[in-house]
Amino acid sequence: MLYSFNLISIHFSRAHNTTIRCQDNPMRNFLHKLPKWLRILILVVVVGTLALAFAYLSWVVTDEGLNRTSHAEFCAQCHTMKPFWAAYEEDIHGGASEFGVQASCTNCHLDNSSSSAYFVSKAVKGLHDLRVEWFTDTSEIDWEAMRERREEYTYDSGCLSCHGNLLEATKRNTKAFLPHKEYFSGTTDKHCVSCHKHVGHKNMSHYIANPHEAY
Repeated sequence: MLYSFNLISIHFSRAHNTTIRCQDNPMRNFLHKLPKWLRILILVVVVGTLALAFAYLSWVVTDEGLNRTSHAEFCAQCHTMKPFWAAYEEDIHGGASEFGVQASCTNCHLDNSSSSAYFVSKAVKGLHDLRVEWFTDTSEIDWEAMRERREEYTYDSGCLSCHGNLLEATKRNTKAFLPHKEYFSGTTDKHCVSCHKHVGHKNMSHYIANPHEAY
């Protein structure tokens, strides 16, 4: 008899505590009264809203980060890049033209063929540049010799993003089309910078030999 009384007491105590918790939490009490389908719908809306908010914030942070790290001013913060920055500012692609049009560093030195290619090349080259700047003696790098390998770090996709109408434009001008005929027909392995050797950086050899003039 005593055992049964204890069980009843325990059951009553649990029920009483549950009632108190429900009374203490009006929102939970309200949700429990709603139909199951409506509770599921509310959950989906809340989770969806949070997911969209997270996606939006991620996009804003990523886009802002990409913009802030894509310009010559950012690249020139590294001591090694000062001569190239000075040569860039004297070139028409650096804004030294009557039109003031300016290409950013990432327009030429990252793969712009697609968004995924751009992100991958930015990550790979960014980490490479940091490693070279922080952990190697950059004064021992033969920059003039590096210029002979310019096809490795300058992408045609960047050139064509601005000069996309070059094919149609040169077709109307035989003199201009002939030098590009093999390129557009795909019968050559040459890149834009194979022929346009000094594009993007004017007097770069001078600044490489006299880096103090770039500061």
